[in-house]
Amino acid sequence: MTAVATRPRRRTRNSLNKESIVQAALDILNEEGIDGLSMRRIAEKLDCSVASPYSHFKSQQDIIKIIISQGEAQLTETLRASRLNGTSCYEKLTLIARAYYDFSGNNQELHKVMFNTVHGHMHRKAFPKLPTSYRVFLETIRAGVRSKEFRIKEEDYPSLARTMYSWMYGIIVLDMTGMLKKRGMGDPLDEGFLFFRKILLGEE
Repeated sequence: MTAVATRPRRRTRNSLNKESIVQAALDILNEEGIDGLSMRRIAEKLDCSVASPYSHFKSQQDIIKIIISQGEAQLTETLRASRLNGTSCYEKLTLIARAYYDFSGNNQELHKVMFNTVHGHMHRKAFPKLPTSYRVFLETIRAGVRSKEFRIKEEDYPSLARTMYSWMYGIIVLDMTGMLKKRGMGDPLDEGFLFFRKILLGEE
């Protein structure tokens, strides 16, 4: 008599936790993009019923909010670690900018969810105050102003930090949409660094 193969039993709700659900969602996001993410797809990934993820989260938006929070923490840690290798505040800024650029390239789908206009409101819910990644730019420019390394007025450093942060985001978006040269075919940050060097250090 031929044995009949039986399908392994699905995971039960009790065998799941929030961490495994968020990780499954992040894996789907990285593999398929935000359009591929759904509670049904998460259930398929975890081999459980569609109802199971709902026992831990009210909606997909709650999962996205956690993904954004984790992504922001990862980005902020990366930026803070990068500036430890700089000696001057200007050098720290260039290292921060490069680290941000690399993070976006290595985590494109995550970065899109963190900062695009569709899910941007989720970022604001996760961080009602200033994003911690932006604060790294702000703190570094402020330190350069107060140490007299940067030749700008102290009251101007917040606007300069916003300008530099916006420049980085713009470069990243242009690169992701293919409007800049492909990565590895020149450095899209060099032109910006030269411009900010003139502003910050007063060089001609």
